[in-house]
This record gives sequence, structure tokens and C-alpha cells, in this order.
Amino acid sequence: MEFSGIGNNIGGKIEGVGTIKGGVYGELRVDGVCTIEGDLTAESLKINGVCSCSGDVTAKLFNCDGVLTVSGNLRAGVADIDGVCTVNGSKVEADQIDCDGVLSVEGEISADIIEADGKINAYEIVGDRIRVKSYWKNHGPLRALFKIGEKFSTIDLIEGTNIELRGVRAKSVSGQNVRIGKNCEIDRVDASGELNVHPSARVGVVAK
Repeated sequence: MEFSGIGNNIGGKIEGVGTIKGGVYGELRVDGVCTIEGDLTAESLKINGVCSCSGDVTAKLFNCDGVLTVSGNLRAGVADIDGVCTVNGSKVEADQIDCDGVLSVEGEISADIIEADGKINAYEIVGDRIRVKSYWKNHGPLRALFKIGEKFSTIDLIEGTNIELRGVRAKSVSGQNVRIGKNCEIDRVDASGELNVHPSARVGVVAK
């Protein structure tokens, strides 16, 4: 395993295969295969390779173009996910999440802005502006590599101010302005303001 610029938990680039301790870092980049033991805090974290962390991950800037598995929670200022990020803890928190890849969490995703053209699996999403448009035509390599057979995003509860969905399966969607696009299957929709439903979408109960 090659460490470039890492000293006293300042930061640097990790190449090769190996394990590092958690702690506080500046900029940290993983290009190889890395295991992080314990909680990790960084100003900037970029995953280009394959990485797992046994604790929580906190980063002001978080970018995942590779594969990351977090045993704890994930907190970020801005999270940009083009690869595959799996969070086995109860929460993902951020100011903004941009996801063109895959984001999976057992519990809640909370962010002011959530923009997703990839796939999200979560129990609950909470935000001010939520746009999830699952579109797997452009993600063939990811689907084949990680055996992602289901093309829909699956989220039990979605709650926000402005919500726009496509290719989403959900039990409950609640917001002010809600747009349900094609390939959606929603059990219940609550909209206090404007509601638009695509003719091909399947919606159970509508409450206004």
C-alpha cells in the first residue's frame, strides 16, 4: 500500500491495498483498496477505488466515484455520488446530495437539496427540494458489475417541500408541490399545494 502525503493525519492519497486508522484528515483520496478502522473526519474525501469504513464518515466535501461501504453514519456538506455508496448506519445527512450512481441506506437520508438521476434505496428521505429520477439506461456497467437488477428507487417515506419523482416506488409521499412522473408506484400522496401525476404512474390514495 502506498501512502502519498499522509502524515499526522494531515491527508494525502492512498494507493494499493491496505488498512489505515480513522481520525481527522485534511484531504484524503482513495485510489486503491482501503479499509478504514474507526470513525473518519475529513475536509475532503474522494473515493475512486474500493473502500470500507468500520465507523462514521464525516466530510465537508464527499465524492464517491468508486465503491464505499460505511458501517456507521455518513455526514457531508456536499455529497457527489457517481459510484456505489452503501451506508449501514441509520442516517445520511448533508446540505446537498447529487447522486448519479447508487446510494443505499437502511434508515434516513436528510438534506436540503437532493438531486438524483441514479438510484436511491432508503427507508425515508427528508428535504426541502427533492428530485429523484431513476434512469438506468446510462448505468449499464454499474448494473452489471454490482448485479443491480431493480431499476426503481425504493423509498418508503418521502417528505419535502418540492418533490419531483420518476422511476420511484414509495409507500408515502408528502409535500407542498409534488410531481409524480412515469414509472412511479406510490401508495399514498399528500400534497398541500400543486400536484401533478403522470398518466402512466400508479398512485393509490391521493390526499389534498
